[in-house]
Amino acid sequence: MGQYQYQTVLGTITEKELGHTQPHEHIYIVGTIDQERCPLICMNNLPFSANELKLYAAKGGNTVVDANPLATGRDALALQDISRLSGVNIIATTGYHIPKFYTQEHWIWTESEEALEELFASEITEGMFLGGFYEKPEYRTDIRAGLVKAMITRDGMQDEWNKRCLRAAGRAAKRTGASIMVHTEGKDELEMIDLLAGKIGLDPKSILVCHVDRQVEDLKRHEEIAKTGVFMEYDTITLFQFHNNADELRMLRHMMDQGFTDQILISTDPETDRMKSYGSKVGIDYILEHFLPLMRVSGFSEEEITKITRENPAQALKIG
Repeated sequence: MGQYQYQTVLGTITEKELGHTQPHEHIYIVGTIDQERCPLICMNNLPFSANELKLYAAKGGNTVVDANPLATGRDALALQDISRLSGVNIIATTGYHIPKFYTQEHWIWTESEEALEELFASEITEGMFLGGFYEKPEYRTDIRAGLVKAMITRDGMQDEWNKRCLRAAGRAAKRTGASIMVHTEGKDELEMIDLLAGKIGLDPKSILVCHVDRQVEDLKRHEEIAKTGVFMEYDTITLFQFHNNADELRMLRHMMDQGFTDQILISTDPETDRMKSYGSKVGIDYILEHFLPLMRVSGFSEEEITKITRENPAQALKIG
């Protein structure tokens, strides 16, 4: 085991403590205006959310990343309580998210690039704020984020606001030694990587490209992204409107056969319709309970499974 450290909502942990890790989950979301449009992200029952992670722990899960950043429904105090109740390590995120999470008058639209960089960096070095859904956040906790979240939408890198926020997030990641996860929707991933790695100077191994498995037809596109050296999040396992398990396994086998095993991460990116404790038959524990056994019977080795569920997250999520 290496000597890396990982920032969780309960403090820093070692690589040994990190264990089986799913780097793109949603645990608890409250307060965002998008809950009015989308009831499926009303995961605001703390005992339910804690129980979801207890089920995950019972199957062998150790750590999750909660992928909702500042001002988009994140509650640092709730995440801390849920971690204590469940025994699961939670790595929280700072940064920004897709536009639907913000009102038209939200401060995120007008804040300067420098101010955003300072805000995101301070949530890693000092502590996360509460609130921020409508007014600029004022109350800071001492609970530190361990990762930066950013995004590009279907508009790609053409949106000037998004480029400003992405630069701020990238500079905050470089300044603090944190990694950055970037929500993508199938456009301009290479341009995004060039900005973060080429212009800002981030190590590609500190960039996690989210949702690459939403697109299952053109695996050459997967290869092009992976050739930059970034981590590839195959994080929509259980999101069956995009693909079934057979397609997911086919993508993973293809990418491993092409030599990208060291860059693959897997997760579920759930809403409440895919969380057992909120009434679904499918939960965050699905990867451990169902998907990894499918990988085994499909010919994936234990070494490959350990690599993508333990060793790769340990490289992707280290801080400092």
